[in-house]
Amino acid sequence: MTAILPIEMPCQDSDSLKELASIARLITYARQSAKNMDAEFPVWCLDLALGAVLQEMYTNGLQMPLFDEGMDKANMAVAH
Repeated sequence: MTAILPIEMPCQDSDSLKELASIARLITYARQSAKNMDAEFPVWCLDLALGAVLQEMYTNGLQMPLFDEGMDKANMAVAH
């Protein structure tokens, strides 16, 4: 017989999610500014940073994606 163990959901700390959303907004603003200046390397670095913050948000319990496929994530505001 196989025992079924409950899968623990990551704890949802709303303060952490709010702070991470604020960081994501800052990165998004900086990325858009770098993109407007055609600074390719900073845009690439900020893309990586934004991806890491979004991953951390999902790890901390965020349920829904913050942007749709096909949309430029720099144009999306991260809601909290």
